[in-house]
Amino acid sequence: ILSCGDLRVNVSLATVTKGEKELFLSALEYRLLLLLLQNKGQILTRNQLLEEIWDASGEYVNDNTLTVTMKRLREKLNHPTCLKTIRSFGYRMEDTQ
Repeated sequence: ILSCGDLRVNVSLATVTKGEKELFLSALEYRLLLLLLQNKGQILTRNQLLEEIWDASGEYVNDNTLTVTMKRLREKLNHPTCLKTIRSFGYRMEDTQ
């Protein structure tokens, strides 16, 4: 189980919960969240995320796709404080307690 604040991902069951509520994410949103949690405390650049999530499948994707996917993920997670945008670099998950 990976966690950040009250956000929890059970990797073996592929479930995401925030508090007591189970959240339903798309495959891309789930992979993005999982990657951020697996690298908690580290900045992941936009290029790293694009290469890891989209280029692995051999698909070309433009930079805006990451922005839109991140926006949808934040909305579904109810804008968690542990998901930080690092201006001009990328994103980082960090415990905020």
